[in-house]
Amino acid sequence: MATIDSGAFRNPNRDLYVNLMGTKKQAESEQSKAFSYPRDPTWWTGPGPRIGACPGMLEDGTITSLPFPDITAQGTRQGLLDYFNNTWTLTEVLFSGLLGEETFIRTPWHQLRHPMMFYFGHVGVVYVNKLRVAGFLKDGIDDRFEQIMETGVDEMSWDDLSKNEMEWPPLQDVIGYRQRVYDAVCDIILNSDFSFPIKTTDPAWAIVMGTEHERIHLETSSVLIRELPAHLVTKPKEWPLTHPSASESPERLAKNEFLPVKGSTVELGKPLDFPSFGWDNEYGTRSVEVESFHASKHLITNGEFLEFVRSGGYTSRDCWTDAGWQWRKFRNVLFPTFWVPDGPVGLHQYKLRLVFEIVSLPMSWPVDCNAHEATAYCNWRSLKDSSPHPYRLISECEHHLIRNSSTKDTSMGRLRDFTLKYKGSDMHTGANGDNLYNTQLAFGSHTPVDALRPSDKGFHDTFGNVWQWCADDFNPLEGFEVSPLYLDFSTPCFDGLHTIILGGSFASSGDLCSPFSRFHFRPHFHQHAGFRIAYGPSNPAKILPKQGTNGASLTEPSDSSSQDLIHSSMASHYGLTTDVLPWEFGPSGANFVTMIADLCTAKATALSLPLNRALDIGCSVGGSSFQLALSYNEVHGVDASSEKIEAASEIKREGQRSYLRRDDDNFATEIVASVDTMVDRTKVSFHAEDASHLSPQAFGQFDLILLANILEHTPHPSSILDKASRLSAPGGLVVVACSNFWTEAETPRAEWLGGG
Repeated sequence: MATIDSGAFRNPNRDLYVNLMGTKKQAESEQSKAFSYPRDPTWWTGPGPRIGACPGMLEDGTITSLPFPDITAQGTRQGLLDYFNNTWTLTEVLFSGLLGEETFIRTPWHQLRHPMMFYFGHVGVVYVNKLRVAGFLKDGIDDRFEQIMETGVDEMSWDDLSKNEMEWPPLQDVIGYRQRVYDAVCDIILNSDFSFPIKTTDPAWAIVMGTEHERIHLETSSVLIRELPAHLVTKPKEWPLTHPSASESPERLAKNEFLPVKGSTVELGKPLDFPSFGWDNEYGTRSVEVESFHASKHLITNGEFLEFVRSGGYTSRDCWTDAGWQWRKFRNVLFPTFWVPDGPVGLHQYKLRLVFEIVSLPMSWPVDCNAHEATAYCNWRSLKDSSPHPYRLISECEHHLIRNSSTKDTSMGRLRDFTLKYKGSDMHTGANGDNLYNTQLAFGSHTPVDALRPSDKGFHDTFGNVWQWCADDFNPLEGFEVSPLYLDFSTPCFDGLHTIILGGSFASSGDLCSPFSRFHFRPHFHQHAGFRIAYGPSNPAKILPKQGTNGASLTEPSDSSSQDLIHSSMASHYGLTTDVLPWEFGPSGANFVTMIADLCTAKATALSLPLNRALDIGCSVGGSSFQLALSYNEVHGVDASSEKIEAASEIKREGQRSYLRRDDDNFATEIVASVDTMVDRTKVSFHAEDASHLSPQAFGQFDLILLANILEHTPHPSSILDKASRLSAPGGLVVVACSNFWTEAETPRAEWLGGG
């Protein structure tokens, strides 16, 4: 059993020489490692990347993605098997570029994801688990793997540094497990009881769900490989070719400009009967009236972004959102993560890390960055250009209006989705008018933003090359329903903390790059993702209330005084009388948060008011919110302190949380607070929001609004009451509890309610 290392907490792309060469000891040991390159024949558990054996192999010996198979009544088992073999082999080709077993168990430098070993086994585990749920497999294949490699939901806030402290099984054991999974899936495809067409409600939907899940991890694994030191990987000869512009003309710039887009009605959502696979968030409907706007003809390039870097954009606080600035400071970021400095600090001369290699920075390629960096660029560019309308990221609805018209042409039937027509090697030629994209692994790298033909709206790379960060939070469409085969694929990310990405990248394939695809990442995560900018009189982006934060507190420092406040709040919300005042002469009876919540419920019941939605403004660490959930179907707790919201969210997630009771200056007692087991914690959502910013558009209206001990701690209490009236449903109940203890430190005297 091998133990992972620390990953060093430092982006290897910051150090060109070590990135390329490693230490002398490392370089000399590469040749003696097991699992060196090229791989032994036992590495390949499927057909292997051999022309004539594996679907998708090209004459030059490289592999590309097949189009998604036909699952209509005309579909065949052989077509489904070919697609599975193509998917499976793409994964093994990608992972064959990792040198040595230690590389598989090395922790990512940022500590936010699992080592590569996990993902190599995880895709097989998901096939097994979904096929069991669908009824094709009665039992698992290996309980050990199906436990430790089951859960891939490892997106974290940027300051949540998971140490991944566990031992992973030997790589040879994982290969053996993959062989058994491969054999089982092939047998199910060829011999099990199912028929075409395959629909969302059919058990065989689990088969195509498995291939599309694997293709997600094919791409995300390529990003993780891109984050490894370059001397630990090598480019497999079967991997798609790098675009020739990487070496022929890296210094060439691409001219960008804004193009006008006429406003129109946009219809979102994939028809439930559309004959291809879709994740649950793609289905549903929404009709949006989009005003006219302008958008950049091209994706923002490395050349354009270099100007932002050279002008000091990374150190200019005015360019960044609060969350973005905290992330930037925490990581000490001064340039994009895949740029590799090629000279002294301040020279601003860079190379570019690709998946397996390092090349001169191609100025005409799209920049890779996260959403924080993209937003900062928009703000910097707005100031630079003195734009009458601030530049911003394009919205999901606006993205639909710059696409080629063929993607909306229902007369084309299933083939309006180009991922069902073209393999990767045919995807970029433009010969048919709708194959305009660097996606489906047409290349193993980006391409210049002006290399391929534009859409009939004049915009290049509306799909492929890099994902495009949007202004929208990841959100459900009307009529959204969870897939019974994958209950937690989308819903945990409808939290206001995940940002929509659209269009796919060069490494996307299958459903990932479909016109119906809607994916998401937290704004600090890196993917093969960039952006284009837009401006206009309005922003149609869909924004959700935030259920927590994407990093450290945005409203207060995480110091001892703020932690003392959390401990005090925990005691007042959850402390038993015997814990808070453990003396015989102490008071008895329920605490305030329980009493006020019960009072609200009793009053609403007496007035025969609905017990559907409740809003707890100034919820602190959530005690009254949970108490309200005993009676109300849906409770939202809001507080301006993100540290209190984090504490409340932890209690929602775990059902308990420890805190310290200060006994004297030198001693404290640790106490575990818990929520009544009768409370359905899933009814409660917590949001780090200033009460003065709440709006019915974002939160809707409520049958009950509770404001307990909040007014005397805000600068404008009358505006909070005004917000409450707008958030209250007609005939709703608003309950205010106020100590009437006003201080000018928190509320100007002129704002004191009742005079001062």
